[in-house]
Amino acid sequence: MGFLSTCLHLMGFTSFGYAIYYDLYVLKLPNDIHPVREQYGGQGKYLTFLNMCLQFMYFTVCLLADLAGSNSKIAKIRDKIFASAAFPIGIFVGVIFWGLYAVNRELIFPQKLDGHFPSWLNHFMHTTVLPLQLGEMFLSRHEYPGRLFGGGINALLTCAYLLWINYIYYKAGFWVYPVFRVLTTQQRGVFMAFCCALGGAFYILGEKLNKMIWKNNQKKKTK
Repeated sequence: MGFLSTCLHLMGFTSFGYAIYYDLYVLKLPNDIHPVREQYGGQGKYLTFLNMCLQFMYFTVCLLADLAGSNSKIAKIRDKIFASAAFPIGIFVGVIFWGLYAVNRELIFPQKLDGHFPSWLNHFMHTTVLPLQLGEMFLSRHEYPGRLFGGGINALLTCAYLLWINYIYYKAGFWVYPVFRVLTTQQRGVFMAFCCALGGAFYILGEKLNKMIWKNNQKKKTK
Protein backbone atom coordinates (compact mmCIF):
# COMPACT_ATOMS: atom_id res chain seq x y z
CA MET A 1 0.00 0.00 0.00
CA GLY A 2 3.06 2.27 0.09
CA PHE A 3 2.62 3.54 -3.46
CA LEU A 4 -1.13 4.16 -3.00
CA SER A 5 -0.64 5.94 0.32
CA THR A 6 2.07 8.17 -1.17
CA CYS A 7 -0.26 9.05 -4.08
CA LEU A 8 -2.97 9.91 -1.54
CA HIS A 9 -0.54 12.11 0.39
CA LEU A 10 0.48 13.90 -2.80
CA MET A 11 -3.18 14.48 -3.69
CA GLY A 12 -3.89 15.93 -0.24
CA PHE A 13 -0.79 18.12 -0.31
CA THR A 14 -1.57 19.46 -3.80
CA SER A 15 -5.33 19.97 -3.44
CA PHE A 16 -5.23 21.71 -0.07
CA GLY A 17 -2.20 23.77 -1.04
CA TYR A 18 -3.91 25.06 -4.18
CA ALA A 19 -7.20 25.69 -2.37
CA ILE A 20 -5.41 27.76 0.28
CA TYR A 21 -3.61 29.77 -2.39
CA TYR A 22 -6.83 30.39 -4.35
CA ASP A 23 -8.79 31.36 -1.25
CA LEU A 24 -6.13 33.80 -0.09
CA TYR A 25 -4.94 35.41 -3.31
CA VAL A 26 -7.49 34.82 -6.07
CA LEU A 27 -10.98 34.74 -4.56
CA LYS A 28 -12.47 38.21 -4.14
CA LEU A 29 -15.94 38.68 -2.66
CA PRO A 30 -17.82 41.96 -3.18
CA ASN A 31 -18.66 44.09 -0.15
CA ASP A 32 -22.38 43.26 -0.29
CA ILE A 33 -21.47 39.58 0.05
CA HIS A 34 -18.67 40.00 2.58
CA PRO A 35 -19.03 43.33 4.44
CA VAL A 36 -15.90 45.13 5.61
CA ARG A 37 -16.97 44.86 9.25
CA GLU A 38 -16.99 41.07 8.92
CA GLN A 39 -13.38 40.97 7.76
CA TYR A 40 -12.14 40.99 11.36
CA GLY A 41 -10.04 37.89 11.96
CA GLY A 42 -9.34 37.35 8.27
CA GLN A 43 -9.56 33.85 6.85
CA GLY A 44 -8.32 32.56 10.18
CA LYS A 45 -11.78 32.93 11.68
CA TYR A 46 -13.22 30.15 9.50
CA LEU A 47 -12.86 26.58 10.71
CA THR A 48 -12.86 25.48 7.07
CA PHE A 49 -9.75 27.54 6.29
CA LEU A 50 -7.99 26.49 9.49
CA ASN A 51 -8.77 22.87 8.64
CA MET A 52 -7.32 23.30 5.14
CA CYS A 53 -4.10 24.60 6.71
CA LEU A 54 -4.12 21.65 9.13
CA GLN A 55 -4.66 19.16 6.30
CA PHE A 56 -1.97 20.76 4.15
CA MET A 57 0.48 20.57 7.06
CA TYR A 58 -0.54 16.98 7.78
CA PHE A 59 -0.09 15.72 4.23
CA THR A 60 3.26 17.54 4.04
CA VAL A 61 4.36 15.63 7.14
CA CYS A 62 3.04 12.42 5.53
CA LEU A 63 5.23 12.93 2.46
CA LEU A 64 8.26 13.53 4.68
CA ALA A 65 7.41 10.38 6.64
CA ASP A 66 7.13 8.43 3.38
CA LEU A 67 10.71 9.45 2.62
CA ALA A 68 12.03 8.90 6.15
CA GLY A 69 10.37 5.54 6.81
CA SER A 70 7.69 4.16 9.13
CA ASN A 71 10.02 3.97 12.14
CA SER A 72 11.26 7.55 11.90
CA LYS A 73 10.50 10.34 14.34
CA ILE A 74 8.55 12.20 11.65
CA ALA A 75 6.27 9.15 11.29
CA LYS A 76 5.55 9.28 15.01
CA ILE A 77 4.70 12.99 14.71
CA ARG A 78 2.46 12.15 11.73
CA ASP A 79 0.55 9.61 13.80
CA LYS A 80 -0.08 12.04 16.64
CA ILE A 81 -1.33 14.76 14.24
CA PHE A 82 -3.58 12.27 12.47
CA ALA A 83 -5.14 10.91 15.65
CA SER A 84 -5.65 14.14 17.58
CA ALA A 85 -6.42 16.63 14.81
CA ALA A 86 -6.30 15.74 11.11
CA PHE A 87 -8.81 12.87 11.17
CA PRO A 88 -11.38 14.07 13.76
CA ILE A 89 -11.38 17.72 12.69
CA GLY A 90 -11.36 16.86 8.98
CA ILE A 91 -14.33 14.50 9.35
CA PHE A 92 -16.12 17.03 11.58
CA VAL A 93 -15.77 19.79 8.97
CA GLY A 94 -17.21 17.64 6.20
CA VAL A 95 -20.07 16.20 8.26
CA ILE A 96 -21.17 19.42 10.00
CA PHE A 97 -21.01 21.47 6.79
CA TRP A 98 -23.05 19.10 4.65
CA GLY A 99 -25.36 18.29 7.56
CA LEU A 100 -26.29 21.95 8.02
CA TYR A 101 -26.39 22.44 4.25
CA ALA A 102 -28.96 19.62 3.98
CA VAL A 103 -31.13 21.17 6.71
CA ASN A 104 -30.92 24.74 5.38
CA ARG A 105 -27.98 25.95 3.33
CA GLU A 106 -28.55 29.54 4.51
CA LEU A 107 -27.26 28.42 7.93
CA ILE A 108 -23.78 27.68 6.60
CA PHE A 109 -23.29 28.62 2.92
CA PRO A 110 -25.88 31.20 1.75
CA GLN A 111 -27.10 31.04 -1.84
CA LYS A 112 -25.80 34.57 -2.48
CA LEU A 113 -22.27 33.09 -2.57
CA ASP A 114 -23.02 30.90 -5.60
CA GLY A 115 -22.19 33.49 -8.23
CA HIS A 116 -18.88 34.38 -6.59
CA PHE A 117 -17.61 31.20 -4.96
CA PRO A 118 -16.47 28.40 -7.34
CA SER A 119 -18.21 25.10 -6.66
CA TRP A 120 -14.92 23.21 -7.02
CA LEU A 121 -13.41 25.33 -4.23
CA ASN A 122 -16.39 24.56 -2.02
CA HIS A 123 -15.77 20.85 -2.54
CA PHE A 124 -12.03 21.20 -1.97
CA MET A 125 -12.88 22.87 1.34
CA HIS A 126 -15.72 20.69 2.59
CA THR A 127 -15.91 17.44 0.61
CA THR A 128 -12.53 16.04 -0.43
CA VAL A 129 -11.33 15.94 3.18
CA LEU A 130 -13.73 13.04 3.83
CA PRO A 131 -12.38 10.54 1.24
CA LEU A 132 -8.81 11.73 1.82
CA GLN A 133 -8.94 11.13 5.57
CA LEU A 134 -10.86 7.85 5.25
CA GLY A 135 -8.39 6.76 2.58
CA GLU A 136 -5.54 7.66 4.92
CA MET A 137 -7.16 5.55 7.65
CA PHE A 138 -7.34 2.49 5.38
CA LEU A 139 -4.03 2.88 3.53
CA SER A 140 -1.64 3.88 6.32
CA ARG A 141 -1.11 2.25 9.69
CA HIS A 142 -1.06 4.71 12.59
CA GLU A 143 0.04 4.28 16.17
CA TYR A 144 -2.56 6.11 18.23
CA PRO A 145 -1.37 7.93 21.36
CA GLY A 146 -3.06 7.39 24.72
CA ARG A 147 -6.61 8.71 24.77
CA LEU A 148 -5.77 11.26 27.45
CA PHE A 149 -3.08 12.76 25.23
CA GLY A 150 -4.78 12.49 21.84
CA GLY A 151 -8.29 13.28 23.06
CA GLY A 152 -6.91 16.08 25.21
CA ILE A 153 -5.28 17.80 22.23
CA ASN A 154 -8.49 17.37 20.24
CA ALA A 155 -10.56 18.89 23.07
CA LEU A 156 -8.07 21.75 23.49
CA LEU A 157 -8.25 22.63 19.78
CA THR A 158 -12.06 22.47 19.82
CA CYS A 159 -12.37 24.72 22.86
CA ALA A 160 -9.77 27.13 21.47
CA TYR A 161 -11.78 27.60 18.27
CA LEU A 162 -15.05 28.15 20.14
CA LEU A 163 -13.36 30.74 22.35
CA TRP A 164 -11.95 32.40 19.20
CA ILE A 165 -15.33 32.83 17.50
CA ASN A 166 -16.87 34.11 20.73
CA TYR A 167 -14.03 36.61 21.04
CA ILE A 168 -14.69 37.77 17.46
CA TYR A 169 -18.35 38.33 18.32
CA TYR A 170 -17.34 40.27 21.45
CA LYS A 171 -14.82 42.47 19.59
CA ALA A 172 -16.46 42.91 16.18
CA GLY A 173 -20.15 42.27 16.86
CA PHE A 174 -20.84 39.48 14.36
CA TRP A 175 -20.98 35.69 14.34
CA VAL A 176 -18.67 33.93 11.92
CA TYR A 177 -21.35 31.49 10.70
CA PRO A 178 -25.01 32.30 9.95
CA VAL A 179 -26.23 29.38 12.08
CA PHE A 180 -25.11 31.20 15.23
CA ARG A 181 -27.07 34.30 14.23
CA VAL A 182 -30.45 32.54 14.19
CA LEU A 183 -29.99 30.79 17.56
CA THR A 184 -30.79 32.20 20.98
CA THR A 185 -28.04 32.41 23.60
CA GLN A 186 -29.20 29.15 25.18
CA GLN A 187 -29.46 27.41 21.81
CA ARG A 188 -25.98 28.56 20.86
CA GLY A 189 -24.64 27.03 24.08
CA VAL A 190 -26.36 23.73 23.31
CA PHE A 191 -25.12 23.75 19.71
CA MET A 192 -21.53 24.45 20.80
CA ALA A 193 -21.74 21.64 23.35
CA PHE A 194 -23.06 19.35 20.61
CA CYS A 195 -20.12 20.30 18.37
CA CYS A 196 -17.68 19.49 21.20
CA ALA A 197 -19.34 16.10 21.72
CA LEU A 198 -19.31 15.37 17.99
CA GLY A 199 -15.62 16.23 17.76
CA GLY A 200 -14.90 13.86 20.64
CA ALA A 201 -17.01 11.15 19.00
CA PHE A 202 -14.99 11.44 15.79
CA TYR A 203 -11.77 11.08 17.79
CA ILE A 204 -13.05 7.84 19.32
CA LEU A 205 -14.34 6.68 15.92
CA GLY A 206 -10.88 7.15 14.45
CA GLU A 207 -9.30 5.26 17.32
CA LYS A 208 -11.72 2.33 16.96
CA LEU A 209 -11.47 2.21 13.16
CA ASN A 210 -7.68 2.23 13.27
CA LYS A 211 -7.63 -0.60 15.79
CA MET A 212 -10.19 -2.66 13.86
CA ILE A 213 -8.60 -2.19 10.41
CA TRP A 214 -4.99 -2.74 11.39
CA LYS A 215 -5.62 -5.46 13.95
CA ASN A 216 -7.32 -7.49 11.22
CA ASN A 217 -4.48 -6.63 8.82
CA GLN A 218 -1.91 -7.88 11.34
CA LYS A 219 -3.83 -11.13 11.83
CA LYS A 220 -3.77 -11.77 8.08
CA LYS A 221 0.01 -11.26 7.98
CA THR A 222 0.63 -13.75 10.83
CA LYS A 223 -1.49 -16.53 9.30
